[in-house]
Amino acid sequence: MVRTFNKRVELFRESPTRKIDKIKEEEARRGKDIILLSTGQPSIPPPRRTRELLSRDLLEESSHLYSYTPTRGYASLIEAIVEDMKYFGVELEPEQVTATAGGQSALFAAITSLIEPGDEVIVLDPMYFGYWPLLDYAGAKVKTVTTTFQGGFQPDPEKLKEAVSRRTKMIIVVSPDNPTGRVLSLEAAKTIADLAVEHDFWILVDEAYRTLVYEGEHVYIYNIAPGHTVALNAFSKDPGIPGWRLGFAYGPAEAIRRIRLVVQETVYCPPSPAQRLVEYYLRDRETRLSFMEYLRREYTRRRDTLLKALEEHLPEVVAFKPQGGMFVFADFTPLLKGMTAEELAVRLLREEGVAVVPGSYFSQTHKGSIRLSFSGEPPERLRLGVEKIASFLRRAG
Repeated sequence: MVRTFNKRVELFRESPTRKIDKIKEEEARRGKDIILLSTGQPSIPPPRRTRELLSRDLLEESSHLYSYTPTRGYASLIEAIVEDMKYFGVELEPEQVTATAGGQSALFAAITSLIEPGDEVIVLDPMYFGYWPLLDYAGAKVKTVTTTFQGGFQPDPEKLKEAVSRRTKMIIVVSPDNPTGRVLSLEAAKTIADLAVEHDFWILVDEAYRTLVYEGEHVYIYNIAPGHTVALNAFSKDPGIPGWRLGFAYGPAEAIRRIRLVVQETVYCPPSPAQRLVEYYLRDRETRLSFMEYLRREYTRRRDTLLKALEEHLPEVVAFKPQGGMFVFADFTPLLKGMTAEELAVRLLREEGVAVVPGSYFSQTHKGSIRLSFSGEPPERLRLGVEKIASFLRRAG
């Protein structure tokens, strides 16, 4: 017997943003001050009141918060999630919800539960890069529907209809979107829901940024096509615990049962301290709503600062104004001067100490674009970051 490896594991490619992170860490070790326009996480911790409640539990002489939990999460957490979703207009039963070890765990469990080799999956371009290796691993046949700056990154209903075939098993939608910040319109949501019902395929909707909407309103596709929709959520963005790894999935009970089985065999159970903190957060409605409003207000201020700085210092750049999320997606094509977006990102980090993410990590169409985060820095450093990018491009040009 020759000692070998499972070749399919090679389909789990390293996250492309880790390339940027490695360079960022190298430069930081050399003492360079890095302006973070690359991060996909908040810089605002959860509410102090919520943290204080958890801290009392941590000081108890009990092993409860250090023990295994049910795979689906504490029953009290599931109840809190059901109540919270009801507040947002989504009626669920507890068996339709399972906690997961972060959004990525939910994503992996959903795709491996719902997709078989050869199944056709429709995705939008741009799309969060984390889906690609999982779809490859599942053996999916991917069809892409391109969205554009001019169209507000909304999927064209006719293109969606053209993409659907008798082999379509799933369509994946992220709203608010990463990397563009587009919030799916009601028209587009209804088109997707109608197609799913008519052709009997799954809608997998990623709602990680659903409470960070600045203009418009998040559409819960589940309410339009409940029998065909599985939704993925994370507590990484609100209340902001990405390192504590807690998310959840909801949808038809039979789909959730299968997702829970995958969670059981991969992570066994979600982290217990994170579950307790989120339960406190969700049940304290006044604190939750106040904190959500603070996040939206602060991130709107940062978003607008970043957009204004781009307009002032880089007028050649076409920047999409996001309705939600944490990112501005901007077309730098006129300024690349022979560089790729990835080359620009690496040089900005090494030479200017500004970390950004290339649009080519998310898109086969918008390869000259850059994703700029406004969640990781205060307004004055967002402005400074754009000024440094403009200075570099003037010298490079």
